[in-house]
Amino acid sequence: MGELGVIRSYAYWSDRRIRDIASANGIALERRVSWKAKTASIPLIGGLEFAQEARTLDRAEVARRIETAIGDHAVEDFVTPPPAAFAKGVGRVDFAQFTGGVEKRQGVVMHTSTRSSTGARVDVCMFGSLQNTADYVGGSDQPPEGWSSSAARTIALYIQSRGTINNSQWDDPESLAVEALKIATEQGVTGTWNEHEDKPWTRGFTLGHATESEWFAQIYSDVVLDKDRWTFDRDGGISPDVDRILIGAPLWVRTPGAHAVTRYRDLRRGSDGQHDGPLTPGLDGQRLRRRRDTMIE
Repeated sequence: MGELGVIRSYAYWSDRRIRDIASANGIALERRVSWKAKTASIPLIGGLEFAQEARTLDRAEVARRIETAIGDHAVEDFVTPPPAAFAKGVGRVDFAQFTGGVEKRQGVVMHTSTRSSTGARVDVCMFGSLQNTADYVGGSDQPPEGWSSSAARTIALYIQSRGTINNSQWDDPESLAVEALKIATEQGVTGTWNEHEDKPWTRGFTLGHATESEWFAQIYSDVVLDKDRWTFDRDGGISPDVDRILIGAPLWVRTPGAHAVTRYRDLRRGSDGQHDGPLTPGLDGQRLRRRRDTMIE
């Protein structure tokens, strides 16, 4: 992914998760420099040498090294059967606050969908920390509230445990995946779905979306739905033709520039008149406090 000559920004960057993966997989995140400077020789002492051994890489180079090392383990065309350990893609990514966890509204949920080369629809739900979310996609905004899922705490614990703990009533992979997708696509609803369809800024907790964006995620759950078990009508956020759902944690989301980002705070303030009726304006500029023991990385 990526293209020479294109300026890109990171809407999301999880430095801690990236470094954990690099450490576990022997991926060097410093640039080794092997130059030496030698002073003139001094009688009885000789020459003095100075050497620089390493320099911190920029984000683009870190991302390149991670992608190269993970290689084919990162699924991009979902003809590969589950489970995927990592996944990546390019497309629209939606951002919203996530209400799970001990500190509510300190998490973020990102949603994207894609189709495999065989036509199967794949929805990806990525849960992370609001602290890692850039301001230009609404990371510091405080949108209005709305409906929140009773499964939010379960999903938060599942992500924090890296997919190892689920003692909830949604105790099979498909049920958990459907609940995660409901959170990603329906959280914040007030009233009926018809009031919000194709207008995500009218839902509570939503922050914005970015098109043409590159995303890379570690995956903890990857399921193909049993079509005899699940039927989704159009009165909700889940697409009726969804075939496969992934739950994971993002390493990064990279956008091509401001032109690709829509910040819902601006729509709620009526700056471009693309919404119906007044909405409570978001409050931005509030600093976010980070507590690693209670927040998703």
